[in-house]
Amino acid sequence: MAKDNMLHFETYKEAAEWFDTHDMADYEDQLIPVHLDFDLSGSHDWVELDKEIARYVRNLAQKQHISTRALVNEFLREKIESLG
Repeated sequence: MAKDNMLHFETYKEAAEWFDTHDMADYEDQLIPVHLDFDLSGSHDWVELDKEIARYVRNLAQKQHISTRALVNEFLREKIESLG
């Protein structure tokens, strides 16, 4: 990709491969400062997953063409219902 072109990637993998092989310091003159606000304390609960479980669930969700979040919620909902 030429240094003076806007970056555009079709997939996250394509972007990751580009960023793995390029130094953003070389593009500093083209960067635009942005202000970003976000609140992680909103109505979300964050749960850290074991690395292997996270990888497995991510792959399974991809195969089912749904988000990892949707699949995890489905698994938990089914388990909770089975306990009640």
